[in-house]
Amino acid sequence: MGSIRIRLAEPEDNDQIQALGRRCYQEGVIHVAVQRSPKFNTMHRLLDPDAWHMVAEDDGVIVGLIGLVHFQSVLAGENRRLGYMMDLRLDEAYRKGTAAFKLLKTAIDRSLGMGTDLVIGNFLKSNQNSLIITQGRAGIPKALYLGDNRVYNMIPVRRMRPDAAYEIGTATPDDLPEMLDLYRAYADQFRMAPQITEELFQKYLSLEGLEMESFYLARDRRSDGGKGRLRAVVAAWDEHTYKHYQVLKLSRNIRMVNGALAVLSPFLKIPKPIRLQQPLPQLSLVLYAHDQVPGALVSLLRQINNDYRGSKYSLLSLYAQEKDPLFEEMNGFAAVSVTSEMYLFAEDPSIYDHIVPDERPAWLDLALTL
Repeated sequence: MGSIRIRLAEPEDNDQIQALGRRCYQEGVIHVAVQRSPKFNTMHRLLDPDAWHMVAEDDGVIVGLIGLVHFQSVLAGENRRLGYMMDLRLDEAYRKGTAAFKLLKTAIDRSLGMGTDLVIGNFLKSNQNSLIITQGRAGIPKALYLGDNRVYNMIPVRRMRPDAAYEIGTATPDDLPEMLDLYRAYADQFRMAPQITEELFQKYLSLEGLEMESFYLARDRRSDGGKGRLRAVVAAWDEHTYKHYQVLKLSRNIRMVNGALAVLSPFLKIPKPIRLQQPLPQLSLVLYAHDQVPGALVSLLRQINNDYRGSKYSLLSLYAQEKDPLFEEMNGFAAVSVTSEMYLFAEDPSIYDHIVPDERPAWLDLALTL
């Protein structure tokens, strides 16, 4: 190994960055490699034109990567410009040296020096190689722990019953004012929350696969057939145009699930099996909110589960904080979860004193799902 060079990624780095993603796969019940298309930064730039990536290069070979995407959020009652570190990759031979610290320090310093108030990092639960970065070493600011996040992967295999108190349908442009009002009210329940304006919402709708018809709505059912109060919203987004997870290895439990589904296939609507060396057939459930009635949102998730039974999707994935009250209502779903830890980096750690007393969970911005 030679001297590591850290620099901004360029368009011509795409092939090397994609190859790095295949080498730096995520381990779990399913081993997957994140693959982005058509370029490594296409989706990031659609959401944030100022998004950027840095690479670690050794003698012309890209051995590390990190990206930063920015978004506005209310954090502990104050408007903040936040940066989110994602796509952290490092070849195995470089993970125990100084390359990781050098790459992260350069990225954090650049982001904070460009007007970003704080930077968020998300690391797999109990991954000590990553978590050491949060401890204030090698010039990287000591980080503040913001709680655990959970990717809740529902397997749409059994039929579920939505609450009959709600009328469920898909959104039309006429529903947008009510949806925005619901998002604003929902944000007030959290320590950290995005501010979803009409301008931002229209930007979301510019993403391939995310349109008004992708949004499910739950309204109070009225006996006179009129339009009831909007109680919950969630979007079902197929993001495979921009990102997919290439399946590299299946655990014994997943192989057993595949076998059981094959046996049941003549009798039930079953999801598409998870296959090696194929993209993980996954639908992302995003931009959710409810009117202080999590049961209404759960009814939407049950309806989506029913709609996608027997479809091309193996998993319906919801990403939220572990202590979000929503999970207390998530009974009866067949699901597997992946947990991570979220941290906040600030140039001046004294800002943490203002954040810590607010113990509410965070509502995760769409950018945090990238």
